Amino acid sequence: MVELEGIVKYVVMPSSIVTIGVIAGFVLACIRPARRWGLSAGIVALATYAIFGAGPVSFFLLGSLEYRIPPATILEQKEIDTIAVLTGYAEYDIDYPLSSQVNSASAFRLLEVLKLFRSTPSSTVFISGAGEVPTIMRDVLVSSGVPAGQIRVDADSFSTFESARHLVPVLGKKPFLLVTSAGHMPRAIGAFRKVGTAPLPMPTHFLTRRNSRATPYFPSPGHLECSDLAFSEYAALVWYYVNGWI
Repeated sequence: MVELEGIVKYVVMPSSIVTIGVIAGFVLACIRPARRWGLSAGIVALATYAIFGAGPVSFFLLGSLEYRIPPATILEQKEIDTIAVLTGYAEYDIDYPLSSQVNSASAFRLLEVLKLFRSTPSSTVFISGAGEVPTIMRDVLVSSGVPAGQIRVDADSFSTFESARHLVPVLGKKPFLLVTSAGHMPRAIGAFRKVGTAPLPMPTHFLTRRNSRATPYFPSPGHLECSDLAFSEYAALVWYYVNGWI
């Protein structure tokens, strides 16, 4: 199920359509009877890049997710002593310093956790994800001054819903701060509420501006990446709705 979710999310991304269109266009252009189809595939790829690589379009798509759920207020955060953070990506590499073994999504989430932890030094931090990523993120927190004894790691969750389900026994119904990327927050909040927990959103890693027109209009790979993230997240939201996970 998780593998199928990943395949669906990849196929619907605009960059995938661009890649497929370019490859198909080149191959078909080499076949004389199919050259017209090759031209059509190339036009589709170019149009996809022009539309979804444009700043306003990509910022609107991803911004609609990033600004959907505002962060918990200071009053809501008061006296909360549990922080749950969902993993991004990380990979052990002896050639890199520890801080460079996490990607930007993980780094922003860790920075938010550090800020929250310093406000409530008695907090317990739960890191949930799969494989070596949670452990690397834990090591970054420990190297930044968070006591190892106040960090718990769940390394068996291969999806957001699995993270929510696996943390139920330790989170219960007590309010806690949930840290993840802003574009991922709607799905994360939905999944954690579905299993009966009480998350307070603390979104981070914003990639867009609230005003979707306050960005360059010309297409760029960076804007296309924002559209990719948006399409991937919307596809995941549909998948979660269909499976009853939110």
